[in-house]
Amino acid sequence: MPDEPFKSTPSIELMNSQEIFEISKIFVQQFNINKIRITGGEPLVRNDFETIIKQLSTLGANIGITTNGVLLHKYFDLLAECDIKNLNISIDSLDREKFKYITKRDLFQTVWDNIKESIKRGFNVKLNVVVMRGFNEDEIPEFIALSHHYPIELRFIEFMPFTGNSWEKNKVIPISEMLTLVSEHFTFEKVEDHKNDTSRKYRIDAESKGVFGLISTMSNSFCAGCNRIRITSDGKMKNCLFGADEFDLLKSFRNNESLTELIKLGIIKKHKEKGGQFSEMENVNNQKIINRSMIKIGG
Repeated sequence: MPDEPFKSTPSIELMNSQEIFEISKIFVQQFNINKIRITGGEPLVRNDFETIIKQLSTLGANIGITTNGVLLHKYFDLLAECDIKNLNISIDSLDREKFKYITKRDLFQTVWDNIKESIKRGFNVKLNVVVMRGFNEDEIPEFIALSHHYPIELRFIEFMPFTGNSWEKNKVIPISEMLTLVSEHFTFEKVEDHKNDTSRKYRIDAESKGVFGLISTMSNSFCAGCNRIRITSDGKMKNCLFGADEFDLLKSFRNNESLTELIKLGIIKKHKEKGGQFSEMENVNNQKIINRSMIKIGG
């Protein structure tokens, strides 16, 4: 969470549950989208979360949730009822004080309890860890051990530049360095990746219950294989996490206009890599990147 105060978007500017459903239906039925992930901010804080999930589950797409894990215990039964199996849970530290510092909430135990309950209930659990030099790289071995003892995918994510997150190049730990840090504590072996995967996966050994992956957005991008489209909570389509371009689907929808051509335009205008704003990490000037803060894009 950012240190500076921020304003919430007025409700009238946000997609309501019916708009989320109808726009999602267009993507599924006209563009053959077969996977929908609900992210945030934090999706579980919405009063209409139950309605959103129940409606989306009728579309026949694979539904996943990305969450900070704080409110998960309230929705386990709902997710099971809607046959939703895939949970991505963000947790950047296993240390209570570090967790409190980065999230501004002293809720580590709640999140950890919900992670264990998710595993117990048989959800496909991925833990997302943003690694930052000088903050949590010393926890890499402890995180790796989780992937050996639990049936999860533990994913290390390189620190990425967004408005207001105080990104600095020297805070980024490239995946090559992460693997070196891992090798100081464990032997490990490569696991086969699937087409369009964002992470490169490994496991400690054949006895491991889970795997760990590395998402190298900054040092070794996977833009050529990216097939993802994002829609922000206020109905703007972004064809890249780093892109400045936004296509106002919600405005067109509320004006009873067809979204088909606008969606096609957004896809066609997707840049070769990283939203067309930078290529090599060494060339990044965070002050010149045009984008939202991460909490206004979604994890």
